[in-house]
Amino acid sequence: MHANPALSAQRHAADCLGVSERTLHRWRSAGHLKPGEHYRRKFPNPNSPLLYHLERCEDAMNRACATPWQSLEIAPDRKRSHPRHH
Repeated sequence: MHANPALSAQRHAADCLGVSERTLHRWRSAGHLKPGEHYRRKFPNPNSPLLYHLERCEDAMNRACATPWQSLEIAPDRKRSHPRHH
C-alpha cells in the first residue's frame, strides 16, 4: 500500500501553507476546512493524526481570504470594553 502523495501530516501541511498548526485547528473549528474534503484521520480512530490535502486547503484559504473585510467579524474596541480609572 502506497501513501497518498497529495496528503501531508499536520506539521508539514502547516509549513507548506505558511500557517501554524493552531491556525489549521481554528480553520477546522470555523468550518473553513471540512473533514473528508480538506483533511482526514490517518486511521479510523479519534486520536489518529490528521492528514491534509494541500491543494484543497490552499483553495479554501484563498476563498476565505478573498472575503471582503467588511463582512468579517469586528473585534470589540478594548478602550470601550475596559474603561480606565483615573
